[in-house]
Amino acid sequence: MGTNRKLKNVIEPAYKCIYKLCIHIFRYLPIQSQKIVFVQGCGGGYRCNLKYIAEEIKRQHLPYDMVWLVDNMSAEIPKPVRKIKYNRIRAVYELATARVFINNSKSLYPVVKKKGQTFIYIPHGQPGCKCAEADGNLSGLWMKNSKLHSSLTDVFVSMSSYHTQVLKDTFWVPSNAEIWETGFPRNDQYYHDTTTLQASIRRKLGLSSGTRIAFYAPTFRDSGTVDAYNMDLHRVLDVLETKTGDKWIFFITLHPNFAWFSQPPYPFDERIWNMSGYEDIHELMLIADIVISDYSSTSLDFSHSRKPVLLYASDIEEYTRMRGLKPMYYQLPFPLARTNDELIENICKYDYAAYLDKFENFMSKQYGNYDDGNASERFVEKLKEIL
Repeated sequence: MGTNRKLKNVIEPAYKCIYKLCIHIFRYLPIQSQKIVFVQGCGGGYRCNLKYIAEEIKRQHLPYDMVWLVDNMSAEIPKPVRKIKYNRIRAVYELATARVFINNSKSLYPVVKKKGQTFIYIPHGQPGCKCAEADGNLSGLWMKNSKLHSSLTDVFVSMSSYHTQVLKDTFWVPSNAEIWETGFPRNDQYYHDTTTLQASIRRKLGLSSGTRIAFYAPTFRDSGTVDAYNMDLHRVLDVLETKTGDKWIFFITLHPNFAWFSQPPYPFDERIWNMSGYEDIHELMLIADIVISDYSSTSLDFSHSRKPVLLYASDIEEYTRMRGLKPMYYQLPFPLARTNDELIENICKYDYAAYLDKFENFMSKQYGNYDDGNASERFVEKLKEIL
């Protein structure tokens, strides 16, 4: 063990030096005209908007060389997408020779951008309700890195006219950058027949056909506190079962940033499932019957299914001070509860017809929604103009 540790202490610093040197050397390598590099978060798996872009490229049988940078090489990345280890010299090479680089995070990557490369940023969330970037109470280092990221970005992707304005106002969009108003590819699924896919997901999870799913996806708190995650989960399930006469379970997905803090004290059991490790949250939302969230963009994503959305925000005043909420948050067409009693009341008196009318009006007149089931295709058509 001692010898191995000594070797590691010698090899790792040497590798880091070579790695940094390659960032500068590889800038002189020629660009490969049909190579696309995808980075989901900081090397995440096959999910979010990037997954659905890659799937559309595959569907059209386009001859692009697609590379996915992953932190964990055990991640399942379907062929013909090539899986490359994140933060390795090979990843630096792929980035340096890519014609197009697509990411969904404001993290910076080891590459010296050069003429002929196009950087595309498609947010992993839907900016517009909670404050972020220029109007968020974020650290100085984050703001500095975010500004640098934006300055290198050629294309920003929007899913609504309201989203476009938020990008212009708070994301430091360069004057020479484009905003593609294509919609979000991950939301296409709500506009197509996915019966077969839903059945497949349910079989994989071992769910009986009669079991209905309440999906709870709260966002993280910058302070690391877990006090806000105090929903009475079993009480909610009991009320749903009484109201509908069906069997219900909860899917809980915790924001990836929870890995930095402690886990909320949820009583995971046969009725309450911890689904945080599931690869693609959007597959889970596809089979859900109702979503309950707080300030997360999952509520707007799921609303395209035209199924019920409820908000549970027990710390709304504190969150407003900590991160900030835009006026749009209070205009969302989803019933808002600050206590468990209010949440139960909202479920009991829920009027679906009234909600649907309010939702359609919000999406068309206030949010200016672009999602219609064809976002992936529109995005790839734009991509063809570059490649």
